[in-house]
Order: sequence, then C-alpha cells, then structure tokens
Amino acid sequence: MKIKSENFLKFVHNNSNNFKFILLYGSNIGLVNLLFNNVIDTLSIDVNDPFNVSKFNAQNLIDNPYVFIDTISTFSMTSDKRIIFLDLCNIIPKKDLIDNIKTSLSSEVENYLVIIKADNLGTMNELVKFTQDSKNGILVPCYEETPNQIKLEISNILRENNYKFSDSFILHLSTKFSNDSSINKMEFDKLTNFLINNKEVTETILLNLITDNSNVNLNKLSNFCAIGDVKNALFFYEKTLDSSISPIVVIRTMVKHFKIIEKVLCAVQDGKDIEDAINNIKPPIFFKDKPLISIQSKLWNLAKINLILKRLSDIEIKSKSGLFSDKLLCAQLILSTSVMAKNAIKP
Repeated sequence: MKIKSENFLKFVHNNSNNFKFILLYGSNIGLVNLLFNNVIDTLSIDVNDPFNVSKFNAQNLIDNPYVFIDTISTFSMTSDKRIIFLDLCNIIPKKDLIDNIKTSLSSEVENYLVIIKADNLGTMNELVKFTQDSKNGILVPCYEETPNQIKLEISNILRENNYKFSDSFILHLSTKFSNDSSINKMEFDKLTNFLINNKEVTETILLNLITDNSNVNLNKLSNFCAIGDVKNALFFYEKTLDSSISPIVVIRTMVKHFKIIEKVLCAVQDGKDIEDAINNIKPPIFFKDKPLISIQSKLWNLAKINLILKRLSDIEIKSKSGLFSDKLLCAQLILSTSVMAKNAIKP
C-alpha cells in the first residue's frame, strides 16, 4: 500500500494493527529520517528496550543472511509485537539482499513490525514494488521539498507572526533553504523563534539569520559518487545545476571530498585502521559523515584516488578554457567516477 508522506502518521495512528512493515524511501533523506523518528513516537516504541527492539543495517544481513528472519520469528517478552529497524541508507541493495528481505517479510509470523529506511531506490526497485503490492506493507515515498512548498511555509510563518514582506523577498529568502526536510525544519524553527522573540525584523536581518544550505546537494553528490551510486550521483548533479551552482564548484567540492578519502587511506597505509584514521583526521570529519567515509574508503585505493584527482584537475582546466561544455564534462566525470566505485563493490 502506498501512502503519501503527509498522510503517513495519521494513517499509522488510526491503523496500527493493519500492517507488518513500513518502507520509507526517497531522495529527501531528511524527510525519511523525520518520519522514521515520528512513527516511533506515534507508536510509542521504546527504542532502548533490548528485549523487544532490534536494529540492523544492510551489512548485518549480508554477514548473516538468517539474522533477519530469525529475529522476526523471535517472540517478544515485553510487548505484543517484535520491533525491527532496518537501515538501508548509503548502500545500493543487491538482489540477494532484497530477496532475503522479501522472503523474510513474506513469512507467516504475525506479531512483528519492521520499519525500513532507505535512499532513493526508484519506483522499479523490487523492494519498492513488493511493499506497494503487499497487503501487509506501507510504502512511503519521500520526495524533495519544492520551491513553492518552501515559499508557502515561509509566508505562513511570517503571516502567523504578523509580518508581511514582498513576494520577491520571500523568493530570495527561499533560495537559502534546502530540499531536505530535516534541514528546513531547523531553519523554519529558527525563523519562528526569532520572530517571536525579536521586535526588529528586517529583510537584511532575516537573510543573515537563515543559513545558506545550497551546498547540501553538493555533499550528497560527492557522497553518492564516491560510494558508487550512479543514479543518485547524477540525480543530485542535476539538482546542483537547478540551483545555479556551476560545474567548477561541483568539481572543487569533489576534489575536497576525495582529498578526505586520500588522507584516510594514507593513514591506513601508515598502519592505522580505518576507524582510527577517520576519528583523528584534521580537520575533523563531521560525525554524521564518518560512516559514509568509512564505507567509501574501503572502495578506493590511493592509485584510484590519484587518478580521480588528476581527472578532476584536467576537467577544471578544460571547463575554464571555454572550448568544451563544462556541464557535459562534469557529468561524464561523475558518471565514470561513480561507476569506478560501483565496480569495486563486492558482490
């Protein structure tokens, strides 16, 4: 069953006994995480109950193909349902993994609830189709916030606090927001709190108040490229172009990202393990990015990193020459780089 994201929590609240698993997925990973956390609250799940709640990621199921079905089949001693969280974010689920999940979710066991979160799997993905067609599943696509949605929310917040600004200013302010719901929620909350607690509110003050989140798609592009997710790497490249970010900026962001991986690999070459290298790198890596950098570092070696950095340098020079299409050159590089990482993923 497919449910719109805006109707999801109300549906869950009113039909809590009518489903066994939920798949939250989409390019708006911020919305995926928000709904994941909100549904836990809606269903009053105690995430700290080790006797009832189990947490897995894709690697856990790859390492032990039976752990998922075994956990589903385990009777809960503290609740009427066994709760399982499955995180498929930041990976490209292979057929064997998807088949394992589908088989486990097709079991005759009754008293369980599996909540799955994933990236932009695509409508033709087998897990997406399975969930949509299942009478026991809820499929929730999480699409990116549109410019109109962002402008409408800004206008509503201003109106609720008795402020009025021109449409052109609201449009300008909206460009500083992201298409990621969790990031925008923080900015909307910041804006609301400021309007409530301050008497002096001008266009300049509001522009300085809201963080410029235009680099979010750049970071996603670099991460998906380095992890071998070709479809999402190209998807977020298109998003950067839609935001009027030049290919040169994209190239330099990718250089910075692959330089981080290079530092990690150099530390590993000097005898450190990957996790220790990541934790001690300077400047420090943001904690939320550490798991991704760890996965990416296992897909690359120094020779390949040097090759990519040389290609990035060459593409920047060609782009600046004006003799070639910088957008096309950058797209080709993103494609070849993400394919290189994809080919390094073990079956």
